[in-house]
Amino acid sequence: MATSIFVRSPYIVSKTSSVGNVVKAELYIYNNPSSVPITPTYTLSKVIPSSVATTAHFDISPYCREYISFQKFTSASVETAAGNDEYCNIQVKVYVNEVLNSTTDYVAFDGFGYYEQGYNPSLGDTSGITDSAVFLDEGTYYVQDTGNGGGIYFNNVSGSLTNAVYNNTDSISLNNGVKFVPYVHPSHIGVTNVVDIYEFGSPVRTYIFEPICEPKYTPLVCDFINQYGVWQQIIFFKASERNFEATGTEYNLMPSSINYDIYENRRQVFNRNAKKSITANTGFVPETYSNVMKAMLLSEKIMLDNEPVKLRTQNVKLQEHINDKLINYRVEFEYSHNQLNYVI
Repeated sequence: MATSIFVRSPYIVSKTSSVGNVVKAELYIYNNPSSVPITPTYTLSKVIPSSVATTAHFDISPYCREYISFQKFTSASVETAAGNDEYCNIQVKVYVNEVLNSTTDYVAFDGFGYYEQGYNPSLGDTSGITDSAVFLDEGTYYVQDTGNGGGIYFNNVSGSLTNAVYNNTDSISLNNGVKFVPYVHPSHIGVTNVVDIYEFGSPVRTYIFEPICEPKYTPLVCDFINQYGVWQQIIFFKASERNFEATGTEYNLMPSSINYDIYENRRQVFNRNAKKSITANTGFVPETYSNVMKAMLLSEKIMLDNEPVKLRTQNVKLQEHINDKLINYRVEFEYSHNQLNYVI
């Protein structure tokens, strides 16, 4: 079975041996539908230096990240496979003095553990009995009342995850692999969806997706890569403000002759371009959205209405109902391209 690992944080493979022994780790990295490469993608090796330091440690995360990339999230109303480039597979073979000691398979996601979670955190585990995992924090989320919304991603390694049950009535089967199911079942659009993820016949995760009808403002759909290294979707329902900021480089120009033309620009601006930004508001949200904001501020890939953006907001107050009563998050995004077409 392949364990889920999260490679924006270090993932350490260790081997203890005797002084002078050479410990080697062969990394075989690939994306589906390819199979394990015949020759190693990378080979790492260390000599056990002394009787005090008898363990060799290898951080395999940077090598995995080269094989992971994201384009955009596309909603679906059925169980759907994650993009092959959105994660990678890695087989690690550890040798001592050229003798094979162990072979371990992993599925690597571009996620991270928080400092408080310690060394090589196991994220998203369901029962703790298997390596299957669900990649969304439990809680209440607000969605639009007109569609299926985002996706609950999972890695069903051993087939122990069986189905997602919506409102105790409709069910979507969970098959082996890295996949997702919609936030909202197609038969329950426009109503609250209580989603239970079942493993070994019992619910192990529960999510509540509340539909919001926003009659005044145009909601903004924000898809971002969360702490588990998969797409997560939130909606900014309330007022948004758009800004257009032009820039350029100013030069003082010399006249072509002493008898200069008074209609020519003496101070002229070149390299004109502009940046576009938008400030968005979530509307009133549950206290658990503080975790969503933390994950979004740490995300390296954010899409707003399917356009790539980056965060101008670098800090938010993590609000609590006891202090703030009604919780709204206001965030500023900058579109990740200049407004003039400058791409060659």
